[in-house]
Amino acid sequence: MSFLQKNKVAVTVTALLGVGTLAGIVYYMKYSGASKDTSSGSSDASKKKRKNKKKKGKSGSSSGQTTSSSSSAPIAVPEEDPEKSVYPVNPESKLPEVTAEEVSKLSAGEKDKWAIALKEKGNEYFKAKQYEKAIIYYTNALTCKKDHIFYGNRSACYSALKQFDKTIEDTTAALEIKPDYSKCLLRRALAYEELGRYEEAMFDLTALSIYGRLTDQSCESILERVLVKLANKMNEEVYSHLPKELPSSSSISSFLGAFVKEDIDLDLSKYEKDSGIYFFISALIEINKDTDEGYENADSLLNQSIQRFEKGSYDAKDKKLVAIAYEYMGIFSFLKTSDNASSYVEKALSIYARPRMYVVLALIAADKGDYLSADAEFTKAIEMNPEDPNIYYHYGQVYYLIGDLTKAQSNFEKAKSLNPKNVFAHIQLACITYRHNDVQKCFEMFNQAKSIFPTAPEIPNYLGEIMFDKGDVENATKQFDISAKLQEAMPGNNIGVLPLINKSVIFQKTNEFDKCIEILEKAVKIDPKSEIAWTNLGQVYLLTQKMEKSMECFERACRLCRSSEDRKQSIALLESAKCQLKVKEDPVLSEKVREIMAQYGQR
Repeated sequence: MSFLQKNKVAVTVTALLGVGTLAGIVYYMKYSGASKDTSSGSSDASKKKRKNKKKKGKSGSSSGQTTSSSSSAPIAVPEEDPEKSVYPVNPESKLPEVTAEEVSKLSAGEKDKWAIALKEKGNEYFKAKQYEKAIIYYTNALTCKKDHIFYGNRSACYSALKQFDKTIEDTTAALEIKPDYSKCLLRRALAYEELGRYEEAMFDLTALSIYGRLTDQSCESILERVLVKLANKMNEEVYSHLPKELPSSSSISSFLGAFVKEDIDLDLSKYEKDSGIYFFISALIEINKDTDEGYENADSLLNQSIQRFEKGSYDAKDKKLVAIAYEYMGIFSFLKTSDNASSYVEKALSIYARPRMYVVLALIAADKGDYLSADAEFTKAIEMNPEDPNIYYHYGQVYYLIGDLTKAQSNFEKAKSLNPKNVFAHIQLACITYRHNDVQKCFEMFNQAKSIFPTAPEIPNYLGEIMFDKGDVENATKQFDISAKLQEAMPGNNIGVLPLINKSVIFQKTNEFDKCIEILEKAVKIDPKSEIAWTNLGQVYLLTQKMEKSMECFERACRLCRSSEDRKQSIALLESAKCQLKVKEDPVLSEKVREIMAQYGQR
């Protein structure tokens, strides 16, 4: 699956928000399929017209744009005869020597005659792949007349010679004369790409789409390639050195909440003060607060705990607690996407092994896409204790991710039977039932879960998502409201701002953008680490033409992403916002977009 296919929300800036932006409409039309409707409706006559254009180009028509010959055999180009040429030719080099002084003495008709003759001879050398000589002819033609075709043809020579700076100079000169000169837009975009100037390449590809009225699909693969390169460049240059930070408390809460709560005595008075065990127990106390501050404190305390264990020995009676401390250090490192997460868990296993440690190793492997290693770690956990309640929910999650719903369901059922308090197992089983198209049973399962967990905000939230997917917007809204109220009443941060984000999507769908912005601004205030909330807020700002605010949101989202792969989507959105701002500031392009919007608005 291609990058664009995997990141349609990223590239399709307005897919969820409706068509109404400038550069956003380009990405919407190109990657949502709307532009295909336009092209598929073209008549046979228009197709013939395109074919005729290609034929004319081959015969050297007045379009003037050259193309590289497909033949590998060299083409002989006759040398100039100084006596017969209509323009001055050096008798020794047999190449043209046209000066500005000579041109100034010519009539307009004579200038055109010289320019066309020089261009045609340059085309011959271009087709023969003698690019240096072709450049001489196009340069002399430009002395006679500043024409976009001459600049374009010379830029093609520079491109073939891989002189990309000069390619950009000439295509820019051509575009100043004819802004919709598609071949030069594409050539300049490719030159920008070669020089690593990906943002500028994206803008040219966007302009190319606009001038083509969004019907030309030829640059889709190029845009995809440029986006990937840009994302990789920004990941490396801007984001690779960011400090490793914990995600939002709701993300940590969801991760830890699927495990059985630790049966460890948290009475600090029973442990030696300032010892490694003391700091670890203090960390568990902070974790139980289920708040951003609590998790940050726990991270610091875990580090202090491990530092003490690394410096000295510990009593044999404390081995289990020491091992669990290393396990938690591994979990927190994993949540921060640190590379050393596995090493902490492996150290824990060397001290005192328990099935949950293998589960954590499996999740670390699965997060990297190594499902074979993940399966091997789950197998080790089951071999150690097949009735451990910490195994099967996470095993089911991995099967769910790879699309094996049958095995996912059996593992969720096992997780539910071993740990009936695992609310996530109940929810996942209901969701799988929905995916099997048994809607009535799905709702029955959600109602049953509600009776077991009447205050859990997760249940109405995910029930609301099912209802929204079915098109029942009214009842979905009610469920999101219930979930948000339950979360507000909870001491921790079980599901965070997800109900608010889901409700904002409904406002997006109904074009109530003021309400949408209000609820998303509330969401990022409650949970400033919510990447999804920042991304959605950025999209709505983009739609409502608040580009600067939009870019700020996408930049925040980029910094909050757990991995470089996740960050590609936010980078694509950020760059789309930048493109939209540039298009809006360009009077010709912005007018073209308004024309296109009016066209599609009449449908």
